[in-house]
Formats: sequence, C-alpha cells, structure tokens
Amino acid sequence: MALNTTILNIGASAMRTAITHASTHTATPNASGSNEGTAGREAITWNAASAGDFDLATALAFAGGASGEAVAAIGLWSAGTSGTFYGYFVPTGDTAFNAAGEYTVTEITVDGSVS
Repeated sequence: MALNTTILNIGASAMRTAITHASTHTATPNASGSNEGTAGREAITWNAASAGDFDLATALAFAGGASGEAVAAIGLWSAGTSGTFYGYFVPTGDTAFNAAGEYTVTEITVDGSVS
C-alpha cells in the first residue's frame, strides 16, 4: 500500500519546521553546505503542507551579493548562521545577482508522493 496524504503531511510539516533559512551558493554545495555565496541567509516562510508537498509562502530576497555573482544552488538550513545543512535546489531562470547585488527566489517546491 502506498503512503496516504495524512502521513506525508506529517513528514512535510516536520521538514517545514526544520528548514528555517536559505542561502545562495556559487557552486554545487557538498554535504555540509560549501560554496555559500556572499549574501547572508534569508528566513523562509512556507505554505502549509498539502498532499505531502509544500512551497514558499513569500519570495526570498537576497541582498549584498556581488554584482553578477553566480547562483548555482539555493541551500536549505536550520539556522541563519551555522546550523544544519539539509540540501539544495538548482535554480532555473536567472542565476546571478543583479548590478545592485540583489537576487530573488520566487519558487521552491518540496514534492511528496502518495505512490
């Protein structure tokens, strides 16, 4: 039997609670979150879990990066500094800070599955 959405939402809610901050990375991070960019981490606000999935409730607005700095990955963390690194997503579309040192992430979706 496949897992039902009730248990998937329990797992998704636990992940939403654990993942509190995001970072930019200039190259693919290793298991401990290497290659973090020059902009600080941003706090994440997630939407409620549904069918084991959850996504950003508000955009992440990074500031303080170098103009044109590459964004190879968006890292997921348990804290604004130090903390536990949980993994990353590869951005699609724009992958560099603008001339003002800003970079915005409008979508991150963590997908569960009922099958």
